[in-house]
Amino acid sequence: MAQPQSAIVTGGSSGIGKATAHKLASRGINVLIADINVTDGEKVSKDLKARYGVDSAFVKLDTALEADVINMVNTAVKLWGRIDWACNCAGKAELLTEGEEGVTEKVFDEMYQINQRGTWFCQRHEAVQMRKQEPRIISLIPSERTVETRGSIVNISSVNGIVGLGQPGYSSAKAGIIAFTRTGAQFYGKDKIRINAVLPGSIRTDAMGVWLEQLSEDKRKFVLEGLVNSTPLGRQGAPEELANAVSYFLSDESTYVNGTTLIVDGGLMAIK
Repeated sequence: MAQPQSAIVTGGSSGIGKATAHKLASRGINVLIADINVTDGEKVSKDLKARYGVDSAFVKLDTALEADVINMVNTAVKLWGRIDWACNCAGKAELLTEGEEGVTEKVFDEMYQINQRGTWFCQRHEAVQMRKQEPRIISLIPSERTVETRGSIVNISSVNGIVGLGQPGYSSAKAGIIAFTRTGAQFYGKDKIRINAVLPGSIRTDAMGVWLEQLSEDKRKFVLEGLVNSTPLGRQGAPEELANAVSYFLSDESTYVNGTTLIVDGGLMAIK
């Protein structure tokens, strides 16, 4: 059985993307880190090579620019000849406001361009490349059955895409990701390409820390207590816990999972 050999992780310089890159590299996968943050992205790439003995590289990516997305895909193909797995983590959060009147047109458009349109650019160009590739043969143990795959894509959405949590631009963009994940699964399923989405709840990342620091002390305390108290597990999640879910969706362990979502939120949606 030919093993998967290469992956793209957008937003791989920090948070869920970084944890996912480490998880995939620990499984022996070569990883291309794509991020707008050059310094941290290059550092992650070097760390993957040193720690896991895999090949890794970095490419600068602004998901709002389709040319950057095309360059990212071309870079992966030049390095390894194909793209087996892709995780689209790159995104940007939106500050909470007291009402919709506090959301500017600029902010709403930015949420759409980076989180929704940018992720769709990634999905589309990754899938088009995968469609050109020879399929890998996967053995279903312990039977003698086999299935074929040309690639697997996971988009990072959010529970905000299901329920309104005071961020209209961010929430609508994340809902859009769920929608085009499903349409993509329909478009490319016949080509033996799977596309799924992972929906994080409250995950304590560096980016979330920066986002919280922009709030007043009282607001920050209110938000954190609300997140913890409304989660049955009574805590925020770790990026590594999201990476485990992504790894499953990408891997050969989920060969009949397509066009669906996996909520990783500590039980938050169970009480909504």
